[in-house]
Amino acid sequence: MFGSSFDRIIIIFLIIFFTLLIRKLVIYIFEEKLIHITRKTKTERDDLLVKALKNPIGYVIIGIGLVACIHLLPLPEKIGTTEVSIIINSTSTLLFTLIALFVTFRLIDVLAYYIYKAASSTETKLDKQLVPLLIKILKIVVFILSLLFILQNIGWEITSLLAGLGIGGLAFALAAQETLSNLFGSFTIFSDRCFRIGDWVKIDDVEGTVEEVGFRSTKIRRFDQALVITPNSKFIKSEVINFSEMKMRRITFNLGVSYETTAKQMTNVVEGIKKIIEDDERFERSFYMVHFTEFGVYSLDILVYCFTKTTIWNEYLSMREEFNLKIMKLLEELNVEIAYPTQTIQFPFAK
Repeated sequence: MFGSSFDRIIIIFLIIFFTLLIRKLVIYIFEEKLIHITRKTKTERDDLLVKALKNPIGYVIIGIGLVACIHLLPLPEKIGTTEVSIIINSTSTLLFTLIALFVTFRLIDVLAYYIYKAASSTETKLDKQLVPLLIKILKIVVFILSLLFILQNIGWEITSLLAGLGIGGLAFALAAQETLSNLFGSFTIFSDRCFRIGDWVKIDDVEGTVEEVGFRSTKIRRFDQALVITPNSKFIKSEVINFSEMKMRRITFNLGVSYETTAKQMTNVVEGIKKIIEDDERFERSFYMVHFTEFGVYSLDILVYCFTKTTIWNEYLSMREEFNLKIMKLLEELNVEIAYPTQTIQFPFAK
């Protein structure tokens, strides 16, 4: 039959039969036995490995049986000018390389599960966005290495191919310089973690809340609700101010009182403002300054310099408003007037 003896045909069918039987048995062991054993363990690692390796091992068994059957067939020594043995070896290499690639991809998926789990435990959402990029890069690298291995085994000259890719890559890098700059900018954001999703940031003249970080650009929602798409290359060249990382918010101003204020009243005003700060736990009381600093053009100036513990804008403004009202009440109690620009004109009268 087809140039083969009856005995050889029987052996080929037996190989096919036992190949399918062994594959069925191995998958049964994985699904019914190993899964039950791994479920009893405390770690999920063995469960994921069993699920990842179940189908690839079945493909390996089929591949071995297929190669064995091909070697038993009465094939000619050459097809044209190419030896059949070279074709068989190249085909076998291609087959098992693809299976190995499939196995590697499944193992990378297992690794991705743990990386996602680790990223979910961190405070920043950027880690979760970085994980898909890392997984894709890892799979691309594995695929390229597998492709080079296949090309080398079928007789291609890898050295000249890599040299050509190097020249082409240089030309591509020059043409896509801005895109690569944005990509490196995204790496800077992910690695330095200079801000997180939801942070209030300012870069150059753009100020607002970070909504999304991509591989090419970052979306910032301004306070007037306009959406600004900022190229990630800006984060390499410009300074980034992250207001959400402030530990405190500063209050600083000069309080000008009239020149009718006496020295005793000035002392009471300064001490009264200090007491307002000391009595309010919402102020950072480890460092503040309240001092009568100078004689102004039309006022006696008191420097007030302190910090609030809250960094939330609305709470800060409410606290500052309350602080100003307490100062006004203090001045009223001490009968001290707030200065405003005045000018005194004296007219000479003849005697």
